[in-house]
Amino acid sequence: MHNIFLFARREYLETVRKKSFIVMTILLPTLMFGFTVVPSMMMMRKSTEVQRIVIATPDQQFGEEVRERLTSPPDNKSATKSQVRGDRTNGRSFDIQVDTNTSAEEEAALTSKVDSHQIDGYVWSPAEALASRKLSYRSKSTSDFATTGALGGAAHDTFISQALRKHGATSAEIETALRSVDVDTKKIDNGRVTDAGGVALFFTAILLMVLLYTTIIVYGMSVMRSVLEEKNSRIFEVLLSAATAKQLMAGKILGAGAVGLTQIGIWTVAATTLGAGSVISMGGEQFRLTLGMGNMIFFGLFFVLGFLLYASIGAAVGSAVNSEQEAQQMQFLVLLPMMISMFFITPVASQPHSTLATVMSLIPFCTPLLMFIRIIVERPPLWQIGLSLVLLTGTIYAMLSICSRIYRVGILMYGKRPTLPEIVKWMKYA
Repeated sequence: MHNIFLFARREYLETVRKKSFIVMTILLPTLMFGFTVVPSMMMMRKSTEVQRIVIATPDQQFGEEVRERLTSPPDNKSATKSQVRGDRTNGRSFDIQVDTNTSAEEEAALTSKVDSHQIDGYVWSPAEALASRKLSYRSKSTSDFATTGALGGAAHDTFISQALRKHGATSAEIETALRSVDVDTKKIDNGRVTDAGGVALFFTAILLMVLLYTTIIVYGMSVMRSVLEEKNSRIFEVLLSAATAKQLMAGKILGAGAVGLTQIGIWTVAATTLGAGSVISMGGEQFRLTLGMGNMIFFGLFFVLGFLLYASIGAAVGSAVNSEQEAQQMQFLVLLPMMISMFFITPVASQPHSTLATVMSLIPFCTPLLMFIRIIVERPPLWQIGLSLVLLTGTIYAMLSICSRIYRVGILMYGKRPTLPEIVKWMKYA
């Protein structure tokens, strides 16, 4: 244990003293927030841009009503669905003109105006298009989905308004019928209805899962690179004179794990003091992160277990290969279960009690990520949490035993990359 502690201490101090540790401690969570906050701010900034659009339709009333829905400021009490979509969600302001001429010459003229940037686009809706409800929006950009969505919503509500007026509905009745419906999501926890749910909970779960995924990869693969570096520099030949291969491997894994826990501890303090009350703007809505001590404790627990699992495999790979290029080729296979877990983020987070979520979270190589996100979104039964931890711990023990045998022989093997039969022989020799 003394030798293991010495090697762990050396690995820990060597890493935390690097400037890269300080940079990553600050930069990683900053990037996670930046990927969500900055795009939202940019979308809100676009609301100052005015989209100049012409609605070409023989139905004057239809064109004027669409224009009014897109240009009138929404009323908090009576905002229709199209108004909310056009002025808030899509972050667009519109300058709309109605053109009742739908001749071929006018179509060519409008196309020329778009091409010369006199207008941003035009809605081509002749009589047959209105009858079939198949309008055409034409502009130089075909990827401006915000504007297209706003126009489609306004046109949809206008068609409904005209249909209701034909049946004698008043303007007030029409606006009431088109008013958007807000569905507030609340979470039931231990028989109580709480506010800890909805977008805030989902966003928090995704944010923490991405952080967990990143930290496991960073520190798990850092063990592989560290082993490869010391192997190529022949430092192991000196270290093995003072300790066994298992002690070296254990010290390296514990040292790198301690670095990760230090970083997570810093994030936990920041999350509980600052992050828990942080207001995030996303998609035009604001919500508070539901970061808490309980979530961060589970974060640390699954980081330790996931790190031990993937770091042991990384140490074995690092000892078996001879170059950085070979290590990168093997790294993909090591991280493949983690990548597969990321593909199941949405189905597991949206249906955490489903059979798919239960089975995937009990697979040891997927447990650190998928069981963690289940715990945050909807706490699974205790027996499932316990079973996942038992299976994960057993897998870690087996992988440490197997990988330590590969590590013991591999760190002193140089030359060509060993084949699978040769690695099996190493395990027998060890």
